[in-house]
Amino acid sequence: MIKTIRNVIVKGMYESTGLTTVMTDSNHKKPSYPFYSYKFTTLRQNSGETGSLYDVVVDSTSKEFDKDILRVLAYQPAAIISFNAYSDDLLECQESILKAWEWFKLKGNQELDNNNLVVIDMTDIQDRTVFLGEEYEYRQGFDVRVRFLHTFDNRLETIEEAKMKGEIK
Repeated sequence: MIKTIRNVIVKGMYESTGLTTVMTDSNHKKPSYPFYSYKFTTLRQNSGETGSLYDVVVDSTSKEFDKDILRVLAYQPAAIISFNAYSDDLLECQESILKAWEWFKLKGNQELDNNNLVVIDMTDIQDRTVFLGEEYEYRQGFDVRVRFLHTFDNRLETIEEAKMKGEIK
């Protein structure tokens, strides 16, 4: 699921802004300015619920049975993702992060919704500029909390027929 969240956001941000989005903590060479980075600072935040447990009858994977039970547990946790825009020009950096913020606030809603993702809240845009040796690398950023559907299952074989000898008392 995390890969899906990442792919939806990276693709959507690129299509909306034309800027590359990379992982914040990466050993790869940085792209040319301006660009974005993301980092999952909280991979899975519980929402306080116990989840929804339900059973689904499915075709069996065993030749011995016609049907199995698929026991499914579904949650709606959240992930917190930190986003930054980078540039060697402060105004360009500020304009870039504003476009990313707008994507999460409105422009990307349909694309997120199509993938069972909902923006719960976002922080204010903050200055995250750093001094690198002899010059500044301008960074502006915000954090976004996204709710997603997390389901997992366990297949249970059924007993469809039992042959008994003797009598039941």
